[in-house]
Amino acid sequence: MGMIGVFVGAMVGGCFGVVVTCLAVAAKKADEEDGIYEPEGRQVSDTALPKTGGRTIRFTDPKGILLFTIPDGDCVTLMYGDGETVAGVCRYLDQDHAEINGVKWQMAEFALQMQIRGIVVSPAMTK
Repeated sequence: MGMIGVFVGAMVGGCFGVVVTCLAVAAKKADEEDGIYEPEGRQVSDTALPKTGGRTIRFTDPKGILLFTIPDGDCVTLMYGDGETVAGVCRYLDQDHAEINGVKWQMAEFALQMQIRGIVVSPAMTK
């Protein structure tokens, strides 16, 4: 009886592992399709950027990999390590510079400073 229990447990555990793996792969594919996740080292081409009819501000990580874009005049959400969130109004200056809450930033420096300070930047959810 003990061997049958071990066998059944191994089969159930194996099936559970396959189901969890399939769910993780499906979630990753969905995130890639929605633009939430970009495989490391893969950069989005300019033709893949949204066409807003205006200027677009590009937010990257400190390595220069595109995270997201927002139209000129939109907001980002800055979430601090303690959970506090602040809205940041963004103005386009040029391809590599933007004004965020009245402070002019070179976008690579902005990304680096946000990483150092532990601040998570995301597009503001406005609808």
